[in-house]
Amino acid sequence: MAHKPYIPPRDPAYKTMFVGAIGKPDILPGCMRDDVGEDHISDLNPYFSELTGLYWLWKNYPGQENIGICHYRRFFVNSEKKIMTGSEFDDILKSYDIITPKRLVSEKTNRENYAEAHYVKDMDMTGYALKKLYPEYASAYDDMASGHENYYGNLMVTSRELYNEYCTYLFSILTEVSSMIDISDYNAYEKRIYGFLSEFLLLPFIEARGLRVHECAVAFSAEKAETKELFLATEELLKQGKTSEAKAFFNKMIEVRPDLIMADSDLNGDLDLTLIVLYTKDYGEQNHLENYFTRESDLNALISHTRKCYDILRDISDGKELSPDQSGYLKFTGFDRQSAEIMLSGDPSERFGKTPLDSKKIEEFFG
Repeated sequence: MAHKPYIPPRDPAYKTMFVGAIGKPDILPGCMRDDVGEDHISDLNPYFSELTGLYWLWKNYPGQENIGICHYRRFFVNSEKKIMTGSEFDDILKSYDIITPKRLVSEKTNRENYAEAHYVKDMDMTGYALKKLYPEYASAYDDMASGHENYYGNLMVTSRELYNEYCTYLFSILTEVSSMIDISDYNAYEKRIYGFLSEFLLLPFIEARGLRVHECAVAFSAEKAETKELFLATEELLKQGKTSEAKAFFNKMIEVRPDLIMADSDLNGDLDLTLIVLYTKDYGEQNHLENYFTRESDLNALISHTRKCYDILRDISDGKELSPDQSGYLKFTGFDRQSAEIMLSGDPSERFGKTPLDSKKIEEFFG
């Protein structure tokens, strides 16, 4: 499933399905399109995301071989971290019913996570629709909603027969949901509702049927294209000396598209650090401070500086004594208490797999 040009895997098992293709030129020569034939929902791509491709395959693809779904950035990988081949998938499916990503475990329940990111009433309505159409799946859905594990990404590989059965289940539920909710006031991001909701329907389907599951690692081949575009646009505004405009633009974009700053889009954490850069630079300029943030206008250099300052704050937080080079760097670049406070307010530790910075130790260090 792809909506932008990309470099596809070499294995012939992979075919590019252009989703949201209606009215647009091919993204790759000879790619499959979700707007071919009479039975398609390509025009609903803004609401269903990659599901318009799942629908097209269900209704139009004649092949009866094992069938799988991945994305232009997300691929199943083997133990050597190499993209899985068609023969590897076929071998696994001799012993299992379905191949999925590894379950993600969260401290909060799936319902709580959805409530933080979207309108929870829509997830509740999905549960209602499922129980109405598939009452035998009700307990499996409730266990998922109140549980802490789930499959994400709409990735799978399975038999053609099971794929058809899943699509019948999936689209009947989403069609029922669409008849009961009004999304006319949703922004462009929230209007992708059915793509979001579908991610909570695979686990109940698997659990209720007692399917044999092979969980497989997923790797990201590139950052999301829109993430790169946001970075480049912000970088250009900073080059023009428009820090306040860059900050306002950046905040507006991640308000509309919060997915752009998530870990599976922003692979290197650059956008997390860009947010710290923008707030620190804007604060310094507004208060006429003299430091590295106010002197430098290159975003990559500012991110590198922020990473280095974070590493120094990490050492302070861990109770380590700074080296003369580290202390000298903070002094030379003018990284002071105010800069540290801004970094603490947007603490990027979680992105780097670290415990939160110890604000008390850092405050004591800067006096």
